[in-house]
Amino acid sequence: MADKKYPVLYATSIKGTIFRHCGVYNTVYFNIYNNKELEDKPYYLEYMEKTREEAYKAIQNKFTMSQPLKVTNDHKVFIIFRGNIDMRDVKTFCKMMLQELEYFTEGIHSADYAELETMFMEIGRAPSFLKASKVGEKLTQTDILDKIMVHMDGHDQPQDNGCLTPYTDYVDFKEEEKRQNLKKEELEEVVEW
Repeated sequence: MADKKYPVLYATSIKGTIFRHCGVYNTVYFNIYNNKELEDKPYYLEYMEKTREEAYKAIQNKFTMSQPLKVTNDHKVFIIFRGNIDMRDVKTFCKMMLQELEYFTEGIHSADYAELETMFMEIGRAPSFLKASKVGEKLTQTDILDKIMVHMDGHDQPQDNGCLTPYTDYVDFKEEEKRQNLKKEELEEVVEW
């Protein structure tokens, strides 16, 4: 019987992490898409970039007992978990964040979600003897992700769950930042005279 091959996620270095070279870990891919209709709103695109980062941090903070790690391969972000984790809880949490985003922006958002087992390897380091037969292709260069991807909508029950920054707060922050910069420029102009 042939060994099961695992898709691989690579890191430049695994030193300083609690993950082993050639270890097999539960992995989540979660990517929230922009709502094209809302792109004209002020600061919306910046807000969405910040929210994506915030979503990954929220997953890491929510499931700290499973020791998650954010890994980026080919500009795609994955979160791998070292300990035991109920992947249904992760999926529910991602759906909840999507609902919260829709509550804040008052627009429908969708996301791609996938969960699988991947092998975590260090670039340039040979696989361990016992795991060499289980090394598959790089995950981002295969169609595995496309096959298992689930399209997720969050507009069942939009509500504030306290995980993400509200859109209105972000707009207020950016406007205040803009006012502060204008004041600073005015003061600099006065000093230059």
